[in-house]
Amino acid sequence: MKKGTWVKFIAIIMVCVIIDIVLHLVTSAYSTMPENPNYSIVAELLGTECTVSLWALLSFSSAASVYYLIRKTIPGEGVHKGLRYGSAIALIWLFAMLEGVALFGNPVVNELVVGLSDAIPVFLMGILLSLLFNERGKNAAVQPCTPGQKMTAVSIITGIFLVGRYAAYLTGVIQSGHQTSPVATFFWTFLMGACIGVACILLGNIENRLFLEWRAAKFGFLIFGVNWATFLVFMPLLFSGYLVDVIFRIIIDPLLVTIGYYLAFSPGVGLKQKLTQ
Repeated sequence: MKKGTWVKFIAIIMVCVIIDIVLHLVTSAYSTMPENPNYSIVAELLGTECTVSLWALLSFSSAASVYYLIRKTIPGEGVHKGLRYGSAIALIWLFAMLEGVALFGNPVVNELVVGLSDAIPVFLMGILLSLLFNERGKNAAVQPCTPGQKMTAVSIITGIFLVGRYAAYLTGVIQSGHQTSPVATFFWTFLMGACIGVACILLGNIENRLFLEWRAAKFGFLIFGVNWATFLVFMPLLFSGYLVDVIFRIIIDPLLVTIGYYLAFSPGVGLKQKLTQ
């Protein structure tokens, strides 16, 4: 990356971080912060404002870095790449925020407003990055799927995420609201899996040069995993008592998504023949 491009890259990240912070300040009335929070050591040392700003810088820098790494394999040209990437990450972050409804009993409207405060700037960042890295003629070949094939992929990823998450809920590996809020927990888990499946379709430029196992790991651990991890790290960064739970989520969820991707595009499911033509 040239020096001028690098400066613009950093500037885009900083602008979107500032927008994120401003949106959270404007919507502070909808904050879902607990009344008597048990702050982490980091928050005690830096203060809540600096800690939240640190998280925003980390999460947006990571999302931007992932875009830079995968930009040539995202379907489309120019701003269409940014629209796809921004939409995918914004969708994942927004619905991830809504888990607080089932987990902590937070109001849906509050979680939605707070989630949009992160989703809007990351969507904008995707567009700005696509304008910065407008490299025409350097894209990997795109193998489009039919609507039926897209539905198959989304359904499989949703199913794997749902089953895997419930296995973690029932064994107590990760914290959940399946006992106190069973309906909300089910619907969130189902919809979160569907959102991940949609993100897969948005960013799933299938490269015939790559093995299926590599494509699955690339989406599960790089595209989804990095953005998921940096979003989830907010809780242990700000509050005490969430570190172990978040570590398990960071390990389990990308693994489930990787398995779901692999099964969705493996022989016998109906997608492989189309993608290798």
